[in-house]
Amino acid sequence: MRKIVSGLLMGLLFVGCAKQETTYTIQGEWKGGDGKVIYLKKDLGNKQYEVLDSAIVANGVFKMQKPLGDVDERILQIDGSTNIVILDSVPIQVKCENVKKTVRGKEKESVKIEISGSVEQDIFKTVLLAQRDEMMIMLGLSFMGKEGKENSGMVDSLAQIYIAMKAKTEKTIDSLVTNYPDCHASALIINNFVVKNKDLAEVERMYDGLTPRIKNAYLGRKLKATIDNIKKTSLGNVAPDFTLQAPDGKNVSLADFRGKYKFIDVWATWCAPCKAEIPYLQQLEAEFQGKEIEFISISIDKNRKKWKDYVRKHQLGGVQLWAGDWSYLPEELHVGSIPRFILIDKEGNWVDTEAFRPSNPALKKLLKNLLKK
Repeated sequence: MRKIVSGLLMGLLFVGCAKQETTYTIQGEWKGGDGKVIYLKKDLGNKQYEVLDSAIVANGVFKMQKPLGDVDERILQIDGSTNIVILDSVPIQVKCENVKKTVRGKEKESVKIEISGSVEQDIFKTVLLAQRDEMMIMLGLSFMGKEGKENSGMVDSLAQIYIAMKAKTEKTIDSLVTNYPDCHASALIINNFVVKNKDLAEVERMYDGLTPRIKNAYLGRKLKATIDNIKKTSLGNVAPDFTLQAPDGKNVSLADFRGKYKFIDVWATWCAPCKAEIPYLQQLEAEFQGKEIEFISISIDKNRKKWKDYVRKHQLGGVQLWAGDWSYLPEELHVGSIPRFILIDKEGNWVDTEAFRPSNPALKKLLKNLLKK
């Protein structure tokens, strides 16, 4: 996988991005796929999608072609498989192949999909491949947490691999954005992958490096809107109120804790790194008991019963709330990965949207200083 990513990156250095955007074309081959429908969709958020175009496979081929509009990311749905593409004026080529795989001793049919096209598509694909490597390691850590297979040596080993992969991905992203400032994909990559993992200064540095053409295009304007929104969450600005469920089913709002500092932990029972922080969080809860601070843990577990059982079994303290999914968290939190820790002051203003982890001694020192005031 590393060779694939490196090869794509090297190859991209010798080409540029298209500048004429009038119509889009998606064409493909699929032997044995006659009658199947290919959909082009727009992600509306909260698991809602709008169908923009479709094509039926006939005689082993299919094609979509319409006026382009804004260059943006779209979803190409093929036989239930979701594929993210950047829609621009350069034709996107799709090759589908029916293959058979043996899963747990049973032979199953699936579709192998290869998508190629513009430099925009290749740049974005490079990042997606790197992200997939990270996700595989994260899934391994999560699986160990779910199954109770928390071998400390194995977890530490996987964690180190994950950290190394994450650093490599960040280097790849920085290289792509720096070398392709006149590509829509660069603005999209910053918005989708950098904003949630880097501080504002780094995001603005990358944005400033984009060309005026990209800054004025749709994805550039979208990125600028994101940056402006982040500035609203800067120190001293008001944090959004939200209401979530407690284990007993009662609704609890952030506003209920006005007059106290709020340390928020966004986590899930399947997240091994999240659970590793719980003992340190419990120590802080005990040390600051009776002080003007509430420790609020928000779970994004989809399974409410599993979350409740975990809270009860492990006797988790503080304020336990259930969001049920990422989409129910306020957009202003910019939660792209967990664990995530957030600090809000007594009046409901942001102190830090990327606070120290409980395991970091700097957090205890910070809280002591704040509570002295």
